[in-house]
Amino acid sequence: MSISELPCVYIYSCCDDDPLKIIKLLRNEENIEICNNEENILSNRWTIDCKYYTADINLCTSISLNKLSDQFVHNINAIIILFDIDNSNIMETINKCLPLVEKSQAEVLILLSEKNIDSHVSNNATNSKIFEWCRKNHFELIVLEEIADEMDTTGIERVKQALYAHHWPNLKAKCQITNPSTKSIIEDSVINSQLSGGLSDLKMDTEQEAELDSDLFTEMFEGDFNFFKTIDKVRKLKEQISAMPDEERKDAAEKTLTECWKAFFGDDVDL
Repeated sequence: MSISELPCVYIYSCCDDDPLKIIKLLRNEENIEICNNEENILSNRWTIDCKYYTADINLCTSISLNKLSDQFVHNINAIIILFDIDNSNIMETINKCLPLVEKSQAEVLILLSEKNIDSHVSNNATNSKIFEWCRKNHFELIVLEEIADEMDTTGIERVKQALYAHHWPNLKAKCQITNPSTKSIIEDSVINSQLSGGLSDLKMDTEQEAELDSDLFTEMFEGDFNFFKTIDKVRKLKEQISAMPDEERKDAAEKTLTECWKAFFGDDVDL
């Protein structure tokens, strides 16, 4: 099957970090087959196999952003940008990726750092610009070396989590997911992991007032339940919370949990 026939994750490095390393981490394999396709795109075919579906996708990378065909760009469902916080031209380099983001309309957008950004105290101005850039362009900031606590999902596992939650256009469902009981929705491990990981591992820092789009809660539970659409709504809520200062994230997370609880059990529930 041609590379242009499968949806793909496009990984681009704005620094010296090797994007093939990320492909190996995602596959959890050191020795993987890398194909050199047309337009000098390197790719590895990956079958995502989770509880609800299977999907064949390509993990791809290339040196240049300027020689990607329209067909290839159309198949990009996720974009992962690697960057180095110590790079003095970091904002300029990541901004070069925005035309591709807009053209591809990829739904999963990740800005990936090897180093823990919070530890770079001397670069607070740059940090703030990066946080604001992520908020404005709907990217999730993930740090590879970040250590998770009991409730968090971080690093490459968070990247995998975001990819697994995406509704791949060629997925093959393992079961019919329509109108499950409230109990099964709450107890479902995948949704629980998305809520806990998405709401707890965010470290954005802006002066924007902490506001959540309450319409998203209504949209999540209107009509027939659709697992993948619900996960997408959770992701959008996470993006909103990611743009909040540290001291406001806890309140926002509590409000999110409250709204979700009301969506399940009604406004009159005693919380």
